Amino acid sequence: MRLSIFLILSVLVSAYSQEAVVEEETAAAVEDAVEADLLDLDALIDEADEITDAATCESKEAIVTETADETATATSTESAGGATEEATEYTPEEQAILKKLEEQTGPFVDLFGPQLYSLQMIDETQAQLVPQFTNDALKGKKVVGVYFSADWCGPCRKFTPELVSFYDKINQRRGHKDEFEIIWVSRCRDVQSYGQYFTHMKWLAIPPEEALGARGQMLSEKFKVKGIPSLTLLDDLGNVITYDARNKIPEDKAGIGFPWRNPLVQLYTTIFPRSLRSLVKGHIDTLKGKLVQRVKGLVGMKSKA
Repeated sequence: MRLSIFLILSVLVSAYSQEAVVEEETAAAVEDAVEADLLDLDALIDEADEITDAATCESKEAIVTETADETATATSTESAGGATEEATEYTPEEQAILKKLEEQTGPFVDLFGPQLYSLQMIDETQAQLVPQFTNDALKGKKVVGVYFSADWCGPCRKFTPELVSFYDKINQRRGHKDEFEIIWVSRCRDVQSYGQYFTHMKWLAIPPEEALGARGQMLSEKFKVKGIPSLTLLDDLGNVITYDARNKIPEDKAGIGFPWRNPLVQLYTTIFPRSLRSLVKGHIDTLKGKLVQRVKGLVGMKSKA
């Protein structure tokens, strides 16, 4: 009997102890969870503070940027105002010239720029460059030559007198007087050489700084210049008639076949007026531009793929 009671008491004590252990473990787990939640809460608070600080910095930076932009705008406005005031200092004649330059448009202006030079002899030893508006200078010209030449080039010095003689001959033809013009694109090394060599010519020229710069390089590439002298002939819309006029002139000194057009092109030029040909050229150039853009787009897509 006593043994049974003892066993029952032992079982009760053991069960109570296990329950106490479970309760302690549960309490510990709860404390850990609460502590973890508090840590997470602290982290969230810190993160929120960082976001707030960052937003404040961005806001301050935006304010500084806006202020800088406003200052820059005010400065630009003041500069523009100063520029406008300076612009009003031009004489009426100078303002008219500037306006005329801005109004210059067309295929020849795109090629040669808004202004060309002619050479006017003051006396036997002195000459001066005279600026002319491109469209005015080339008005009524049926054929325009683009002549690449330089004073340091032996073949150029030999060919230029031949070209002067041919130029005079073509422009004296009955019914076609003064319908041929030449634009000289200097390959001289400096402005002084440009001026001296220009005295041997009777036609127009691109300003020396442009001929020696980007425009001269652009024209050289456009008209496939591999060496000088080189003479390309254009029609009245700036279309190429021939790249090889330099060799055709010695072969046809009388200019019987001048300007050596393709027979079909000659027929087209004769039948259709300039206004209609200009309209057709505009449509063709537009289609060509769209085609080039489309090809570039396709190439870009393939490169990305």
